[in-house]
Amino acid sequence: MRIIYFDTYTWYMAQVTIYLPADILELARNCANERHLSLSAWVNGLIRDATVTDWPREFLDVVEFGGGDLEEPDDPLPEQVEPLS
Repeated sequence: MRIIYFDTYTWYMAQVTIYLPADILELARNCANERHLSLSAWVNGLIRDATVTDWPREFLDVVEFGGGDLEEPDDPLPEQVEPLS
């Protein structure tokens, strides 16, 4: 006999109203539809991509905007090793 348990989760979502010009709304809906997402899920993904990162901000500035300075790490020459017999 196999027993399957289902947990109940309660998710709270805030409602947000945004105002977009009709042409921008149409573009957003098309992008969401191409990805088989609801408009809300598509916007949610955009916000997550724009705000969640594991990369340092300095690195992202260089990649995104081509500016900023990164420190070059030490890169010593490899040590001499004995060849395998």
